[in-house]
Amino acid sequence: MKMDNKRFKLMLGLNQVGSTNYFASSTKSSTLKRCVNTQTNTQDFTQIDYLLQSPQIIKKVKVTAESTLHTYEDDLYCYESIQNDESVPITFQTKSSPIPIQKEIYNINPLYLQEYNEKEYNYKTRAIILNRIQDNCQNLNNPFSHKAIYLYDLFLCRLKSKTINNQTQLRFLSLAMIFVATKMNAETPNISSLLSQSSLNMTKQQLIQYERLILSVLDWHTNPLTIQDIMYEIICRFYIAHPNLKSQSDQDSKIINQIINVIVLDHNYMSYSLEDLSFSIVFALFQKDLSDDLFEDFLKMHNKTKQSLQQSLRFVSKYIRVVNQLNDKQLDINSLEILKLVCD
Repeated sequence: MKMDNKRFKLMLGLNQVGSTNYFASSTKSSTLKRCVNTQTNTQDFTQIDYLLQSPQIIKKVKVTAESTLHTYEDDLYCYESIQNDESVPITFQTKSSPIPIQKEIYNINPLYLQEYNEKEYNYKTRAIILNRIQDNCQNLNNPFSHKAIYLYDLFLCRLKSKTINNQTQLRFLSLAMIFVATKMNAETPNISSLLSQSSLNMTKQQLIQYERLILSVLDWHTNPLTIQDIMYEIICRFYIAHPNLKSQSDQDSKIINQIINVIVLDHNYMSYSLEDLSFSIVFALFQKDLSDDLFEDFLKMHNKTKQSLQQSLRFVSKYIRVVNQLNDKQLDINSLEILKLVCD
């Protein structure tokens, strides 16, 4: 069956216009008390949870100079010094640099992206950004593409001025998102490799300026938990409740990562709470191994019911079905191609 191009575009969000209502349809939210896999270096968590328009699950963090320096090795990143410094305006070397050549297999069809006509951050520029993030993370063997995409969604939700001065800004921003996402996971990104892979005339100082822009928009205090963080917290609880299923964990982890990596490409994931998506993935993966009563008991422990998960379950099931079919046939296909198969 030929891929439904219109539906594919809708799933990526390319037909959404305007940015003032970005995330406007996302009203659901929920919070987990803790997450085992955030790895962000901080001193302490407060009891206050921020609630945004989108279903982010984030916790406000008390950041001190010592803890920030522990995460960011440069004195430049000390919270107090950044408060006292005047922000440096972001400038560009050229206003008409060509689009860098990327491997075609990771590209969204360029016919879907009229890049140079976009003057603001919106759903179409989201597709452009995630395309660049996917490509650069693939080239750098960087495992944090889903976190960088999620950071961009959070950034776009919080951004007050959504005007794009020129298209170089989009390409610089995609690199900075990878840079920030990597640091938030207690790893030091290779700046030289990141800049060389980008095919841009971007300097380390420009990358740092963009990082500061991202963190200032995120208010310097946020510790965003992505769907992967929440997913592994929930599946950890699931294995504790049902230890006899833990022997499948390696294969389950592979499938879960495949599902998560393709779900975040579909902008519709923002219409559901991350907890509901995660519980739905667990239910869809293990429904053959557990009776309904046992799974209902697990859900009740977390104030959930199967009825409350019906919509998110329908959303994730179509991806799980395609991923399982590909794994049965031992086919290794990238996330964008899986998204296209779901459209068929």
